[in-house]
Amino acid sequence: MPENTPAGPVITRLLRPYRVQLAMTGLVGLFSAVLSLAQPLLVGNVVGALTGTGLAGRSILVLVVVFLTDIVLRAIEMYLLGRTGAMLVLNTRRTAVDRLLRATMGAHLGRQRGDLFVSAVSDTDLLRGSLVMGLMNIAASLVMVVGGVGLMAFIDPLLTLVTIGCLSAAAVANLLVARQVRRAMAQNREATGRFGGALQRALVAIGTVKVSRAEERESARVIGHANEATKADMRAVRLEAAMAPLINLGIHGSFAVVFTVGAARIASGALNTGGFASYLLYLFYMLSPLISLFTSWSQVQLGVAAAHRVTGLLELPQEPVETIAGLPEPPAGAPALEFESVSFGYTANKPVLHDVSFTTSTRGLTALVGPSGTGKTTLFSLAAALWQPDRGRILLNGVDLRALPLDVVRGKIGYVEQDAPVMDGTIRENLLYANPGASEESLWRAVELANLTEWVDSLPDGLDTAVGESGAAISGGQRQRIAVARMLLLEPEVLLLDEATSQLDAEAELALRRSVYERSRSTTVIAIAHRLSTVVDADRIVVLDQGCVRAVGSHRSLMEQDELYKRLVTTQLLPELPGGQLTETIAGSST
Repeated sequence: MPENTPAGPVITRLLRPYRVQLAMTGLVGLFSAVLSLAQPLLVGNVVGALTGTGLAGRSILVLVVVFLTDIVLRAIEMYLLGRTGAMLVLNTRRTAVDRLLRATMGAHLGRQRGDLFVSAVSDTDLLRGSLVMGLMNIAASLVMVVGGVGLMAFIDPLLTLVTIGCLSAAAVANLLVARQVRRAMAQNREATGRFGGALQRALVAIGTVKVSRAEERESARVIGHANEATKADMRAVRLEAAMAPLINLGIHGSFAVVFTVGAARIASGALNTGGFASYLLYLFYMLSPLISLFTSWSQVQLGVAAAHRVTGLLELPQEPVETIAGLPEPPAGAPALEFESVSFGYTANKPVLHDVSFTTSTRGLTALVGPSGTGKTTLFSLAAALWQPDRGRILLNGVDLRALPLDVVRGKIGYVEQDAPVMDGTIRENLLYANPGASEESLWRAVELANLTEWVDSLPDGLDTAVGESGAAISGGQRQRIAVARMLLLEPEVLLLDEATSQLDAEAELALRRSVYERSRSTTVIAIAHRLSTVVDADRIVVLDQGCVRAVGSHRSLMEQDELYKRLVTTQLLPELPGGQLTETIAGSST
């Protein structure tokens, strides 16, 4: 959400669920402020009693009771305020995490992950410290200042006018400084987001950084953003440091003038000693609220900026959430997966796919081949409902994907991504990630199909072995096999494999390919091919070129009829595995 959006609706939206708690806190704070404002008058009564002929004992007792009650109320107020702020942060983070994870892929496109992370972590925390507490401090300070000025005017209007005159110049100067503080804090937040994004970029690719000998370059780049953030932060610190002295100058100037004028009025009989003591106490009491008023205002400006960013996070476009009841009935004899005149582009006016149409049978292996950048992975992203077609339809068992709940689509279509991502945790947690309720027997069956049994048995902790962040503790081939096993455990109706064996050695690939071929006898498997053996084994081959379907057929027919396919076979697709392991298998599937 743009930060020039009016702050009122943004703040109201975030704080509305806590209006009862904030009202209770405000009520307690109001009672505390009233008791605080009463104390100088009570002190004046004590002074008057001590300097006159009255009895001071009762006045002192009342003053002590009021003082102690004020302390208790302030403690209750701080607890209620802190608890409300903590719940605001927790609930906002819950909502933000849910919105981030359920946001469309388009919502994530072009956004820095580091910036999103900072918004979800740091900006939500600012809602408590800078927004909630800042607003309540402003409210409490206003009550104290307005009430104090009113009571000071009641004691001596002339002295009050003198005091206001001394403080007005300092107040105007502070307002001007506060505006600059907000600008500096906004610059600091933007630079901090860039710092987080740059650091994450380097850490995610730490291996590449090292082998490229780019540590110094990346360090300089990241530290450069940190320096920008620090410069903006120091500018805000310098400006904030000037605010308190300005108020202090006004207060101290007021004290000097008030002492002079007050002494003259006491001498003239216009003001008694007790009243003057009360007035001085009110002036002293105003010191903290006035400083708090202006420093809290700059805090609130920071909190408002954070609220805008958090609200923008909460307004990310979301994937539709539908109920599972009343699913459309699949027509009899429909293909497992069908692309019907599908066109798509990640950004406007930059299409990746053009009028793509092809079908797959309810079982068997379909291979996708084509030059790099022709949209093969994009087709899989569309089939997994990560993106929606701009035009055309994708049908699962004859039913448009858009007519099905996403949970159903992704339960029926398993997608092994090209980079085979593995989550931080154990092997078991990763295998069960897509199907947490799978039985132990099914789990080990998937381990066996992915040719992981021997490796898992060799580990001291077996399936409970930690894989490290993003699978850093295991090899690329092991990550790929875990990713394949995870989808096999899901038992989908359609299995999408995006170069799922590209990092495996010859023996491991052969074993895994046999498992995939076995699975294709009972389900639909679509594979983006990087080896000739996968293409030869396929029941159907779809050739893509420049985002269009160029040809569909068997290996033999395409070798005879399509020049691009023939060229891909001889130049792009990897040759047979070494040692002649697949020669007989391929020859048998080609005849």
